[in-house]
Amino acid sequence: MKLTDTVIAIDISSSGVRARAHRRDLTVIAEHAVDLHTTVAADGASFHELPAIVEAVRSVVRLLADDPELNIVALVGSGTASSLVVAVLGSGEPRPVTEALLWSDSRSAPWFAAVSTELASAYERTLCPPDVSYWPSKLAMLRDRGALGSARVGSAKDFVFAWLTGELWTEPMSAASSGVFDSASWSWDRPLLELLGVEGALLPEVHAATESAPLCASAARELGLDLGIPVVLGGMDGPLTQLGAAGAASGVASCTIGTSIAFREASVRRSVDPDRRTWCYPVSPELWVIGGAGSNGGNILTWLRDRLGLAADVTTLADLAFGAPPDPELVFVPYLNGERAPLWRSDLRAALIGLGAHHGAADVARAAFEGLAASVFELAKAVEATAGVPNRVVFTGGFLRESRWVQLMTDALGVATAVPIPDAATSTGAAMIGWAGVEGVPVGEVFTPSLSAVAEPRPAEHLRLRETAERTAAYRRALWP
Repeated sequence: MKLTDTVIAIDISSSGVRARAHRRDLTVIAEHAVDLHTTVAADGASFHELPAIVEAVRSVVRLLADDPELNIVALVGSGTASSLVVAVLGSGEPRPVTEALLWSDSRSAPWFAAVSTELASAYERTLCPPDVSYWPSKLAMLRDRGALGSARVGSAKDFVFAWLTGELWTEPMSAASSGVFDSASWSWDRPLLELLGVEGALLPEVHAATESAPLCASAARELGLDLGIPVVLGGMDGPLTQLGAAGAASGVASCTIGTSIAFREASVRRSVDPDRRTWCYPVSPELWVIGGAGSNGGNILTWLRDRLGLAADVTTLADLAFGAPPDPELVFVPYLNGERAPLWRSDLRAALIGLGAHHGAADVARAAFEGLAASVFELAKAVEATAGVPNRVVFTGGFLRESRWVQLMTDALGVATAVPIPDAATSTGAAMIGWAGVEGVPVGEVFTPSLSAVAEPRPAEHLRLRETAERTAAYRRALWP
């Protein structure tokens, strides 16, 4: 039997770990996934445990290694933005000193207040808006708690790479999403590290995303893989999604609506937003991704379902919402979880304005969907101010199953929308980098995703939703100056 050559893309997300086997044409022919328990608490804690992440990776990769039809030629990683772990390296698994903090861990808010001015000044070097979601305030907190010492600092993906290869390396996407990487000089930001009292030697070495190290003997035995197969560094989920949705093409944006929302565009150059609303992360010195990720999306709909009991499930909630006509006087200000891009305001909250006795559950549900559309509009405009107006937007995320929601978001953006083929954009982006590393070719030459049109914007609806976004912003400014 002829085996199929595959690259295994290992995606460590905020909800779980998934391994997908991609053929050379990037088609997924096998996959396995394990959920991760996220610990959240009233003090702002939001984290995974590093041993649970390593065990999840071990589990899903081992299942693919046991597949008799696969010839695994490389592994490649994908991680989440701003993940932060302190751990001690040795033989075998890294020994964690801290939990694997997620971007949403806000326990370092008091430390952020002390360094926010310096972070704003550093924006032109880091291209990360000053926010508690990035590393600086978390490093200051861990320093004061005595958690650093001589232990190493990196993302969860970085330490998985160290377990697999013995090398603590990272790539420019993950490095840039830390908030302490000077992407202008392509090095860790010395002034910020000095301010935070962190030795640069504790951080990972930064290598090209396509660079690899050989799978070490202990990990090979645990995974049932051949000793020395390449483990390619890969990247971080936001830029990888853009890559897997549109390749290296310019003029095509990607928009993900899942638990939260994100909007991105590729650029051939490093670009600074003078208003510090968006980030700019490098895939390579020749390819950058400009974008932003919010804090609210499908999580608002699950809140309406679980806390207010408006519907039994999200599908029923959509039926309820789209069965009601939009009411311009009823506005849902959608910052239930504060907001990251483009506002960077953790103090924001949600509000329902204009509620009358004649309104019911359907009206509230419709207002919530339209509030999310207003957020997508505002985020897209912030990205476009730096990256330019795209001629098409590629959608990714679970919301694609609901065609009425897709049309609403297309109307909000005012641009024709499509979906990528294959549709596993983050994993596809990682596999593109994996195959580029194996073959020694530029990422843009590996593969360009095909696009399948899904919707065209309706001009009258776009105008109406733009007015809704303006009204939402006016209420925000009035309630939270």
